[in-house]
Amino acid sequence: MIELKNEKVINLSLCFIYACLVIFFTAHLPLPFISVLAGLCLWNAFITGKNIAKPNAWLANILAAGALGLMVFTIGMSDTVILFVAMLLLSSLFKLLQAKNKKHYHVITTLTFFSLSSVYLFSQTIVTTLTVSGLYILNFAVLGLLESKHNLKISAKQSSKLLLMALPLAIFLLLFLPKMPAFWQLPGPKLAKTGLSEQVDPFDIAKLSNSDELVFRATFSKQPPQTPYYWRAIIHDEFNGNAWLTSDFLKYNNQQSNQNVATELNTLIANYSVIAEPATQKWLYGLTYSTSNSKNIDANALGLLRKKSYQAKSLQYNVASYQFSVSPLNELEQNRYTYLGFKQNIKTNKLAMQLKQQVSNEQTFYNALLNYFVEQNFTYTLTPTPMTGNNTLDQFLFENKRGFCGHYASAAAYIFRSADIPARVVSGYLGGEYNNGNNTLTVRQYDAHAWVEVYLQNKGWTIFDATAVVAPERLNGSLSQNQELNEEFKNNLDFGLVSLSNIAAINWLRLELEQLDYQWSSWVLGFDQEKQNDFLKSLFGNKTSWLVPLFVLITAALCFAVYFIYLNWPKTKTAKLPPIVKAYNEILHWGNKKNITSTDSLSPSQQLEFMAKKKPSASKELIEFKHLFENSRYANKPFTKERKTQAKDLIKLIKSSK
Repeated sequence: MIELKNEKVINLSLCFIYACLVIFFTAHLPLPFISVLAGLCLWNAFITGKNIAKPNAWLANILAAGALGLMVFTIGMSDTVILFVAMLLLSSLFKLLQAKNKKHYHVITTLTFFSLSSVYLFSQTIVTTLTVSGLYILNFAVLGLLESKHNLKISAKQSSKLLLMALPLAIFLLLFLPKMPAFWQLPGPKLAKTGLSEQVDPFDIAKLSNSDELVFRATFSKQPPQTPYYWRAIIHDEFNGNAWLTSDFLKYNNQQSNQNVATELNTLIANYSVIAEPATQKWLYGLTYSTSNSKNIDANALGLLRKKSYQAKSLQYNVASYQFSVSPLNELEQNRYTYLGFKQNIKTNKLAMQLKQQVSNEQTFYNALLNYFVEQNFTYTLTPTPMTGNNTLDQFLFENKRGFCGHYASAAAYIFRSADIPARVVSGYLGGEYNNGNNTLTVRQYDAHAWVEVYLQNKGWTIFDATAVVAPERLNGSLSQNQELNEEFKNNLDFGLVSLSNIAAINWLRLELEQLDYQWSSWVLGFDQEKQNDFLKSLFGNKTSWLVPLFVLITAALCFAVYFIYLNWPKTKTAKLPPIVKAYNEILHWGNKKNITSTDSLSPSQQLEFMAKKKPSASKELIEFKHLFENSRYANKPFTKERKTQAKDLIKLIKSSK
């Protein structure tokens, strides 16, 4: 068996890589299984640091079987991607626990490259890319240590050089290699722990304010329209007594919208581009009635946008948003949007009837309901009081009077329908953090919102949002910028840069990182076939079909030629100076600056004695360095680590002398 010279360093380096992976996957794997992975990392590091023998095969196999059972029990078999990643991490760590020769470590480093690459299934931000790139370099360094006697520092330096050499080639391939569909693709992991759903439960919506997870960014081609920004995602048209649901009718009976009709009949509000983060659901985000000319996007008759297929990466698409049309509802739509199957909220029913008797038309009913929320002193909160039973709307409207957006939307839609006025609940996001530098709005999970769209005669679908009168500041910007709710928001939010944004330096860093990440998402992750075609046409015009391949071939030939010349170019080897000579030259350089050096005819010892006479304040240190130099150069005494440190200290004292 070939002895490994750097086994301890190799083990600890691999433990560090997997510890970083465990930290990353904490957000995606169950806590019991993460604890097992963390325990294996610590065990590996402990037995390596203490030089303890590794466990025998029987013990390792028994533990592996137990860990495998825990993995299946906690993760299940439904999410195949998570299961694949979990098995990869588990097998790699157990392999590391038993590794004893070079062949074992070659297998582990190969598995580690796959483990690091699996991170991109869940996150593709620039911070993730930089972190994983650093771990790639470390893993390459480990691979180098298996075949050499160098230390980790030298091996990591060589790995970094290789990565930097490969970077121009990677950029070249990104720009000029034709974008081709994947030959095979894993099913997408369930990325988002928080997010919208087809059921609006007020308390579920409130939970989203705990998360600062990025949802999407929108960049406007011109100055954005006036606030508020209601980003529509899902329409809910059925009430089950506690929550609003999306009926099968809306899911499967909405034909694709005709963009030309929308353009002719409705007024254009804005044109913009959206970069949506990877997510399992197909719904996307747009203002009011939205259409899109992007090839991977569908727009339905409700003005909602949907993905044509799942993509495990950021998705960029163009949107044109229009005002709602004022065309009348047909009988089927009228019945659907006024139907209430559950009417257990007796007090709320009575309130709807009272308001209806006091007004003359739908518009005055709309105003009367807004006034009701003002007059009854309702308040907006991120931590609503839990309510149970079949009359939660009665409890909210007549007892608690404190709620999140979902409470107000659910109650208002119920009241409108009780008064035979068509209404539907819409969930999506409200506002966003605006960046003046690039006309971009950043929307996060804590901006999740629910509101009502009510149909008014001669106006069509109109937004009703009690937030406008209960917490008007919420309509402008992001929830993170709301001064009224600032303290409650920060206390409610999970730990992160946003929760520390009241510190000016941290907030500046957060905004700079977001700007950098936006550029990364737009120009690297969003560099699709359409952008590539535009780029190539700007370079080669309409002759891309033959000029691009010719350019690629010529560039490749030149690169190979330059590399061949570089490898075969005669190199003049310069003698490597001993460390003590380098230290002596450093003192000579100091002497030249002080104008206290003699002619070149003096030996190093005589030169140091001459400098000591000319510089009495440093004479003691110069003479001491002279003895150190003579012992190393002439007495053949080894220049040990202690003597090297002594030389450095003497040079510092000599340079600091007056």
